[in-house]
Amino acid sequence: MNTYNIKKITRRTLLKYSFSTGALLTVSSSFPPFLMAENKSTGLEHPFKNPKNYTDKGRCPNCGMMLNMWARTRHEFSNSEGAHTTCSIHCLADMSQNSGESPKNTKVALYLHPEKIVAADMAFYVIGSSAKGTMTMNSKVAFLTEEEANNYVQEHGGTVVDFTAALTAATKELALSRPKIEGKRKKKGIVTEPTPETRCPVCGMYPARYPKHRSQLSTEDGTHHHFCSNQCLVLFMADQKQYVEKPAKIKSIWVTVYPDGGYEYAMGLYYLVGSNILGPMGKEPLPYRSKSAADTAAGEHGGTVLRFTALTPVNVMAI
Repeated sequence: MNTYNIKKITRRTLLKYSFSTGALLTVSSSFPPFLMAENKSTGLEHPFKNPKNYTDKGRCPNCGMMLNMWARTRHEFSNSEGAHTTCSIHCLADMSQNSGESPKNTKVALYLHPEKIVAADMAFYVIGSSAKGTMTMNSKVAFLTEEEANNYVQEHGGTVVDFTAALTAATKELALSRPKIEGKRKKKGIVTEPTPETRCPVCGMYPARYPKHRSQLSTEDGTHHHFCSNQCLVLFMADQKQYVEKPAKIKSIWVTVYPDGGYEYAMGLYYLVGSNILGPMGKEPLPYRSKSAADTAAGEHGGTVLRFTALTPVNVMAI
């Protein structure tokens, strides 16, 4: 091993140690001070308004954001469910926590050179700079060398850490960030609340009366459809023309997490089907945030745990 590599490993070890012992971050019931700091512009376009094709994976499987728009902070990793590309280390942390698996073969795009993606454990992350955060107010952006990361800190603030420390920070922020993320989605109109008069296009019931089971989707033509239950959502998606005059391409889908509440991107959750827990329309695919929670519910109430893309009218309605 040459002298350069010895120094590099020693420095990474120090970065990991100082972070884990609390020298760089104090965890409390509120957001760390740098998380609440004003998000100033760094002069870089993020997200990209007219992005290049940095990846062909489309949307983040956890939050639904367009990966090419958020190319500067995208991550790639794998687990027992396959290979994934996320918009951020936040979504990587969320998927890892929800699946109960540590990410493998993780790579990260370089913040200043988003066309390049490198092994995450070889990158240097800057936490808490004035860079715009992706799915968090507390940005975590990656650089290839420690020198480049330190130069960025000199101009934009923040602290240099390794991948392990960055992932730990992102994981600790998850529960605190969820209400803020949902609030931002509602403010932007990405997620909307059904009015008391809104009817489910499948059964005609009122979604506002069923806050534990309601769901919604938006289409490319700007229409929002609200459903009283996930059963109705699945039926609608299977054959739109039965329920609307002009079927349209689906843009995004949101469901209410069971039993916690709150809207989440449908693709990122685990669904219990065929259990004895009934929804407004009877048989109901229940969305759980974590696989372990869904598995526990299956053990207590029967049924099978599936991902959203595996849901069909047949398995949802099965007795």
